[in-house]
Amino acid sequence: MTDNQTLTKTINRLSDELETVRKDVQKRKSENTTLKVLLYTGLVVLLVGFLYSNSVLQRAHIRSLERNIILLEQRISQDIGYIKMNLEQDIQALRKQLQPIDGSDIFKILGRMDYAISRIHPTKERTALLIKRVRLHTDEFSRALKNQIHRSEN
Repeated sequence: MTDNQTLTKTINRLSDELETVRKDVQKRKSENTTLKVLLYTGLVVLLVGFLYSNSVLQRAHIRSLERNIILLEQRISQDIGYIKMNLEQDIQALRKQLQPIDGSDIFKILGRMDYAISRIHPTKERTALLIKRVRLHTDEFSRALKNQIHRSEN
């Protein structure tokens, strides 16, 4: 019987050890599940934090861009105003230069000059070319002045 008792004791001891191992395995499974939950929760928190901070940074960047655009618009508006003021001053100076000379404006003077030149009948070809060039330049100058005056009035 001693063999039988020894065998029973060994079986009981092995059964107890097996039960302890089973409990340890269940405990490890529970710990692993807890660690997985913590890991996934941490990853979700990191992802949400990243997305939130990215969103905040994008909004701040957009606000900064909007402020820069507004500043540029203001600067361009000031520059256009300054250019407009200078252009108006230049136009006024041109108008003063185009004021009547001896009761005639510049266009009448140019017309008289064109008429006088057209009455010349040169004998040399070079002189005829020069007269033609002067008349062309006079016409271009007259058109440019009229366009400038027309634009400044609008």
